[in-house]
Amino acid sequence: MSNYTVQLTGAAQADYIAQRFNKNNQSDVYGGIVKTIDLYEFRRAFSDYDRADQFSYEGLGALFEWLDELSADTDTPYELDVIGLCCEFTEYSDLAEIQETYSLTDINSIEMLSFYTVVIEFDGGIIIQDF
Repeated sequence: MSNYTVQLTGAAQADYIAQRFNKNNQSDVYGGIVKTIDLYEFRRAFSDYDRADQFSYEGLGALFEWLDELSADTDTPYELDVIGLCCEFTEYSDLAEIQETYSLTDINSIEMLSFYTVVIEFDGGIIIQDF
C-alpha cells in the first residue's frame, strides 16, 4: 500500500460513486471494451490531452491510486475522462491554499474539509473535488 491518505465520507462519497460509476444504472450498461491501464498510461493520457501540467507528478499518482481503489471497492470499472477529472479536481500545496481559494476560515483541518468534499492527501499536496 502506498503512502496516500484518501478521505471520502457522507454525501460526497455517495454522490461521487453514483456520478462517476453509474452505480444506480448498471443495468443500462451493455458490453463495451474495457482496457486496464497502469500509472504510466494514466499519466500519459493527461499528456495526450495537453493536461500534463494540471496535476503534479505525485498528484497524478495519488489520483490514480484513489480512482483505482474506488473502482475496486465498487466492482465497477472507471471510464477515464481526463477533461472531466481536470474540471472536477484541483491540486493544492496545503490546507491554507484551499482556505484562501474558498475563503474557508471556518474549516481548520483536513478532516473537517472531508465532510464537504473528496480529499486526497499525498506527500507534497492535497487534491480536492471542487465544490
